[in-house]
Amino acid sequence: MTTKFQPRLVRTILAVSIAAIGTAAWAEDDEIRELITPTSTVEVGMGWVSDDSFKFGDYTGLNRSGAHLIGNVELNRRFNDGPGYFMLNARDLGLNSRSLNIETGEQGNYGLRLSYDEIPKLFSDSYQTPFLNPGSTNVLLPPGFVRGAATTNMTTLNASMRPFNVESKREAVGLGFAKQLPKGWDVDLRVKREHKDGNRFIGAVIGNSGGNPRAAILPEPVNYTTDEIEALARYTDKQLQMQFGYYGSFFRNQNNALTWANPFASSVWVAATTPGVSAYNQGSLALPPDNQFHQVSASAGYTLTKDTRVSGSFSLGRMLQNDAFLPYTVNPALAATATPLPRSSLDGRIDTTHLDLKIASKLMPKLNFHALYRYDERDNKTPQATYAYIGGDSQSQAAAGLGKVRTNLPGSSTKQQIDAEFDYHYTNSTTFKLGYDYEWAKKTFEAIKDEREHTIKADVHQHFNDMVSGGFGYAYSDRKTSEYDASAPFVAGFSPAYVATQFTTTLPLNGLWDNVPAQKKFFMAPRKRDKVKAFLNITPTESVDLHMDVDYKDDDYHASQYGLQRATGWAVNLDASFRATDALSGHVFTSVDRYSTGQRSIALGGNRAAVTNPGFDWTAGIVDRTVSFGAGVRYAPARKYEVGGDLVRANSTGSVTVWTGPAIAAATQATPLPDLKTSLRRLDLFGTYKLQKDVSVKVKYIFERFSSADWAIDQVAPATLANVIGTNETSPNYNVHFVGVSLSYQF
Repeated sequence: MTTKFQPRLVRTILAVSIAAIGTAAWAEDDEIRELITPTSTVEVGMGWVSDDSFKFGDYTGLNRSGAHLIGNVELNRRFNDGPGYFMLNARDLGLNSRSLNIETGEQGNYGLRLSYDEIPKLFSDSYQTPFLNPGSTNVLLPPGFVRGAATTNMTTLNASMRPFNVESKREAVGLGFAKQLPKGWDVDLRVKREHKDGNRFIGAVIGNSGGNPRAAILPEPVNYTTDEIEALARYTDKQLQMQFGYYGSFFRNQNNALTWANPFASSVWVAATTPGVSAYNQGSLALPPDNQFHQVSASAGYTLTKDTRVSGSFSLGRMLQNDAFLPYTVNPALAATATPLPRSSLDGRIDTTHLDLKIASKLMPKLNFHALYRYDERDNKTPQATYAYIGGDSQSQAAAGLGKVRTNLPGSSTKQQIDAEFDYHYTNSTTFKLGYDYEWAKKTFEAIKDEREHTIKADVHQHFNDMVSGGFGYAYSDRKTSEYDASAPFVAGFSPAYVATQFTTTLPLNGLWDNVPAQKKFFMAPRKRDKVKAFLNITPTESVDLHMDVDYKDDDYHASQYGLQRATGWAVNLDASFRATDALSGHVFTSVDRYSTGQRSIALGGNRAAVTNPGFDWTAGIVDRTVSFGAGVRYAPARKYEVGGDLVRANSTGSVTVWTGPAIAAATQATPLPDLKTSLRRLDLFGTYKLQKDVSVKVKYIFERFSSADWAIDQVAPATLANVIGTNETSPNYNVHFVGVSLSYQF
């Protein structure tokens, strides 16, 4: 609805008789009334989807073919033209992605809120499994299933495969109450309960080392409930603003474990067994445990002078997790009799502290200054204990001091940050920014003890004239760390007796490390980073706007002999909008981005001596490229009707290239991985026609074509992999048409 009177209405008022002038005045009054009085809308109709598609319906609920109700309501009411109000907003009532929000109260006094929403998450409708009851907490194999050391030995596997849809749904209900108090205070209380039900994918593994792990991809049963509560008290006056709050989150999982019958033959593993009892009948894994989080917080902002303002926040949090441990194994023949669990539960506790202080000041008429100090502490107070674990429900319990005896490592960290930035308005058209950031952190039970990162950044913004403006920015970061000691977590996690057996100087070379000692984890490795950004805005006429921006980033892990060594990415975005007439407008956009990484590692296998032989090196290059284009147009020649449409095209390709050293190539030649491909084509057409002043017909048409190819999913038949049962899934590919027709009544 336009906010200006139509020129033809003015001409009519000047040209017609007194009676016509009265009629025009009534129309003018109606338009003014629409602007100052809240309107309500009820929309009812039917929508139709041409084909079933989990991917098309993911999060939207449009996954099933056929007709569905279109139902939307927006109700706004004032009580006796006073401060009392009532608002109701209901969307997508005919779908399982529906939402409802209700608010009522008295403006400037109090408010009440009620909300409900649900949303589906659709993982796969092509998944297959040999298990009888997928989605339960104890999945079983069909009678007569032939187990095998490898999938190719399971002669009944293909015949046992059956489809199962992997999906979940989230439902959330929220309540809120707000109240204005005297002397600048107000309070706000919010509670919310969220429930998730359904399934998601998880890898179920039996076995632990020595090449004996065997696995199946199972639907993990999801039955989560999360309760949240937030209470806020706020104070506001001209100079001082304060807020005090409490936030609590309480997560409960109705399922504590997933147990599955073992489809692989017992001959894969060797361990002591009870006569007549198989040691490897089943596997089990723990599901997400119940947990809590509590946080109290305070924040404030104060205007010292007309040119200077300070603000800050402080919070203390506590995370708790005390679910009972599962036994070391679900198989009785492997039960831990020598060394029981040292604790009945983790009794996990992490305390968090956050502090930030900010100042913003105008030092001179043309010079502004901003500064920030931030402190974050994660203090892990979970008690340590020594666990003689049983590897993957498949091994006898290790004797004390051996490699299957581990101590949990409750890692903690402290991070601090200082930022400073000067903003100088050189002229009315030119602005310079210069900034410096410094971050430092300390860690425990990690390969490094501390890290420091310096960042220098500069920007310039220029208004060349009324039609052209642009900007350019550059930032350089250098992260340095303490000496990278790959043995630190190893030594802390194993017993001294076992550590002593691992350090030898003769071949085969052993060492105090889990991974290659020269391989650094990229998030803890020294890194130099360059970032460049630029933008250009052009407005050649009042009806045309053009925008272009470019971003570039280069990360150089210069000290990493093995691991991620380089990551480079750039993106270019172009968009334009135009208004040809008051009735016709449109937009066009396109974007191109490319991200690449290079990593290097070494193929050791069981031969740790190979760490000194570069012939076992291998490198991998990964490149992701995406190109997208879109255009849209709107045409509204009169208040009677409006039509328009949008077109979007997007293509992405991911390539993985592997190079191997001569020692590896002599044994096996690396095979190039197929490209990962995704393509999207979407056309939206819409129209609205007013049958009368308050009744409209709406029509919408969508065509979406989506295709993808993912080698990790496609053509993985049940026996494609020797040690993992394939799922027979296919990458999403669909052509879907949607048509919707509805009647909208406004009052």
